[in-house]
Amino acid sequence: MEKPNILFLFLIAGLLTLFCPGVAEESPAMTSYYEIRSNVENASVYFNGEFVGTIQKGSLLVEAETSNRPVNYQLMITAPGYTTYNETLVQAPKPGKSNIIRGTLTALPPAKTGTLSLAVSPPGGEVLVDGISSGFIDQSGIHVLRDITAGYRNIQITLAGYKDWFERVYVEPNMNTKIRVTLTPITTGSLQVSSEPSSANVLLNGAPVGITPVTIPDLPAGPVQIQLTLPGYQDWNGETSVMIGQTVPVFGTLIPIVIETPKPVNTTPEATPTPEPTQSPLLIGTVIGALGGVALIRKKR
Repeated sequence: MEKPNILFLFLIAGLLTLFCPGVAEESPAMTSYYEIRSNVENASVYFNGEFVGTIQKGSLLVEAETSNRPVNYQLMITAPGYTTYNETLVQAPKPGKSNIIRGTLTALPPAKTGTLSLAVSPPGGEVLVDGISSGFIDQSGIHVLRDITAGYRNIQITLAGYKDWFERVYVEPNMNTKIRVTLTPITTGSLQVSSEPSSANVLLNGAPVGITPVTIPDLPAGPVQIQLTLPGYQDWNGETSVMIGQTVPVFGTLIPIVIETPKPVNTTPEATPTPEPTQSPLLIGTVIGALGGVALIRKKR
C-alpha cells in the first residue's frame, strides 16, 4: 500500500507545480527592444534627443521598457550628406519581443562649389571665411580659395595696422569669382574711460563726449585732456595720449565734496547793569519850595 501512496503524492506535487505559479520558481524577466533599421551604415540614432548608438550591419537594438499604455519617444536618425529621419514611437514592445522601425535616409544632392580669388594690397593679412581661417596672403598678394561651397560667404581680411576688411561675397558655382581688396591703414585710436563712481560726464579737450563708462573711437593720435564731472564730487582732470590702432584705458576716482557745518560759539551773555535812580526835576522843585516856606515862617516869627 505504500507505493501507491508515494506515487499519489508525486502526482499531486507535479500538478501543483504545473498549475500553481506561486509554487514554481519565478521565470526571469524577458527584455524587450526597439530594433532600428536604416539603409545608411554608421548613421546616428537619437531617442528624445539623446544619442543611443549607431547603425551597425543595418540595425541597432535599443532596450525598451514594456508598457500597456501608449509611450512617446521621438526617434531621429542622422548621417552626413543625408536627410534626417524623424518618427514618434507610441507603442512599447511586448515582453521578450522587439518592435522593428525602418528609417530610410535619402542622399542629399552634392553641394555646388566654386573658386574665390582675392587680390589684396598690402599682402600678409589673414583670410577668414565664415569666421574660419583659410590661411595668410603671401607676398604676391593673391589668395585663391578653391572648391568652397557656392553661395553667399562672409569674407574677412585682417592685418595689423590696417582696418579689418569685411564683405559678404557671392561665390558663383563652377566659376572663379575675383575680388580686389585694398586695406585702409589705421590712423586713429580709441579711449576707454571709466570712473568711480560711474555716470560721470566726460569732457575731451573741453568738449562733452559721453558718460562713463564709455569708449571713444576714431580719435587722432596725440595728447588729450580729460575731465570728469559729477554733481556732489570734485572734478577729476587727467591727461593721456591716443595711440594709433590701440584702445587706451583711462580711470578716474572722484572725491566727494564735503560741506563743513560751522561749529556753534558758546558765549555767556553780559549782565545788564542796573540804572541808578535819578531825581525828577519836579521833585527837586517841590523840595526847594518846601524849604523856602519853612524859612518864611521862621522869619515872620
